[in-house]
Amino acid sequence: MFAVQYTYANKEKNPYGYWNGFGLIINIKDCEENICGVIEHIFVSEGKDPIKILDENNQDKPLRSRTLIGSNILYDFSKRDEKGVYTGRIYNPEDGKSYKSKIRVLDSGNLEVKGCITLVCRKTGEWLPLRVELNEDGKRVASLANPLAIF
Repeated sequence: MFAVQYTYANKEKNPYGYWNGFGLIINIKDCEENICGVIEHIFVSEGKDPIKILDENNQDKPLRSRTLIGSNILYDFSKRDEKGVYTGRIYNPEDGKSYKSKIRVLDSGNLEVKGCITLVCRKTGEWLPLRVELNEDGKRVASLANPLAIF
């Protein structure tokens, strides 16, 4: 029997909850006065342990030995939206750099993620909302909150 831990249906058009994007599961939540997105899981090939994937490209050398799981990929996002757009910073583990970012929930329920350099913001992806449940063993199980297609 499954017990629902978190369900995110995007009815309120806010970014809180679990998302699938960039090969990750991200939990967007309150972090002190701001909103952050924490990496909860990394999809890897069979035989690899996601817990052992380190932040080896981080510009801050002492952080290169930390695991990516548990790190913030989104941080310093304002809790107040401006017309449905939340602004903050996004960390790119591939180059170890952080960028200005904007996120917003689309009418489809997906989360639009933009990275910004100077005044130019470009869409970098759409994250899919997830439903996360606890199974009988107490492990979290994620599934898409919205089906990709019905036919």
